[in-house]
Amino acid sequence: MKIIKLLYVKYVLSFVICILSSFIVFFIFSLISNLGEEYSFITILKLSVLNSFQILTYIPLFVFLFSIILFSTFLKSRNEIIIIKSYLSINKLMIVIIPIVLIFTIFEINKKNMALFLENNKLNLIQTNSVSKAKILINKVGNKKTYTVFKNLDLNNLEDTEYRSYNINNRVINKADFSAELTYSNNTIILNNYTQYNTNIIKDYETEKKIKINLANLVLNNSLVKDISLKNNIQLNLKLFNFLIFLLLVLSYIFLNFFSVNFLSSKQSYKIPIFIGLSMLMYAFLIFNNSFSSFKQVFEILASILVTILFLKTYANE
Repeated sequence: MKIIKLLYVKYVLSFVICILSSFIVFFIFSLISNLGEEYSFITILKLSVLNSFQILTYIPLFVFLFSIILFSTFLKSRNEIIIIKSYLSINKLMIVIIPIVLIFTIFEINKKNMALFLENNKLNLIQTNSVSKAKILINKVGNKKTYTVFKNLDLNNLEDTEYRSYNINNRVINKADFSAELTYSNNTIILNNYTQYNTNIIKDYETEKKIKINLANLVLNNSLVKDISLKNNIQLNLKLFNFLIFLLLVLSYIFLNFFSVNFLSSKQSYKIPIFIGLSMLMYAFLIFNNSFSSFKQVFEILASILVTILFLKTYANE
């Protein structure tokens, strides 16, 4: 238990150092970039802090890798890693690893929601004294996304309100609508006339177009951006489950590489484990953020199979 406690204390210290150093670097760059904006200094400070946290939410896996490098270096500097490997079996070491890996997996899965939350706070901070009101709705189905944007939204007076919608398929805008003449009744927006972009053709329509949206609830929502995508479907659950398994295995595999018997000696550098870790993270980014439409899920499943084989091989060797 003392060894396990020591490992957690050392790792927490490594993680705190990693987070603080990364935060300070991001904060300095954010502060410099925001100094040119016409905001009060307090607003700039708050905005820089939110920017720094937002950047960190985008890179939890790289924070994990850097914290493991620092953690392993601390243990290796006093030859503690040799003692730990002598007293802890691979099964007990996995007990230490799993909670850390699980925490970072949860952060990685939810990073988009956290980033969106911080983005809303940034926009609310900037627009605190602004008369203009804006709302953005996001609806995602598979590779298709629909962005609905309202500018100057005011239920009491829609004269200055503008409506825009963008239908995106595989990162290409296929269709877009714009209207500055709106009426609202019975949870339905009526575009009295609108301009539409469709397959490289722009055309004006004098006819009405009705869209079902509850503007009352939208106005009451404090968030600038609201995701209305349907979350509970089988395909998404399968994809999420596969991503969860992949992350658990790839992070455990990276962790085990730093504790391999081949790198216990103080004379051995961590160049190979660092290269493996960076390669696996880049591989994960390319596989799960590609624009393939037909074989995307096949590549993701194959990636999980590959990582499973690598993890089991490393686990067996230890």
